[in-house]
Amino acid sequence: MSEILIQRTHTLGMEKARAISAKWQQEAVDDWGMDCTYVANQINDQGETLDRLNFERAGASGYLEVTASHLTMKLELGFLMASFKDKIEEKIIGNLEKLLA
Repeated sequence: MSEILIQRTHTLGMEKARAISAKWQQEAVDDWGMDCTYVANQINDQGETLDRLNFERAGASGYLEVTASHLTMKLELGFLMASFKDKIEEKIIGNLEKLLA
């Protein structure tokens, strides 16, 4: 398995971070055929409210976590998709940067 880990800090607050997560979820479903599950209002180790979007499809699975100040995405690629890791990572980073702008 190949792994992609992307972490970003932001100053958007929780509501705007949730909106970004919702937009990314829609793109993941529409563009990449991901099955998504959204879990809201968890508390992380730092005592912050945390929302987690779990996603998966054949050959890939992962999550997007958002707080009022951080965004973390972890994606695990199966054997066949691992050879496209660099392109997939570049595309995801570009999409997230666009959403965070």
